[in-house]
Amino acid sequence: MSKRITPMEAPVTGREEIADRTAPGYALAEFYRALNARDLDLMGRNWDHSEEAAMDNPLGGIMRGWPEIRSIYERLF
Repeated sequence: MSKRITPMEAPVTGREEIADRTAPGYALAEFYRALNARDLDLMGRNWDHSEEAAMDNPLGGIMRGWPEIRSIYERLF
C-alpha cells in the first residue's frame, strides 16, 4: 500500500522552525530562508555541489553545477 501524499496547507516562507534535518520540508524551508534573506552562504549549503546539480530558471536557462547556479543567485541578490 503506497503512502498518500497530502498537500501542505500553509505556504513555506523560510521562517519555519524545523529542528530535524531529515523531516519533510526541511530543505525547502532552508531554501526559502536563504532566498528571502538573500543569504548566498546559506543558499550554498542548501545546494548539492556536484556537477549533477541542475537548475532551470528564467534568468539564465539551465545551469549545471554549483558555480553556475551560484552566479544566478549572485545576480538575483
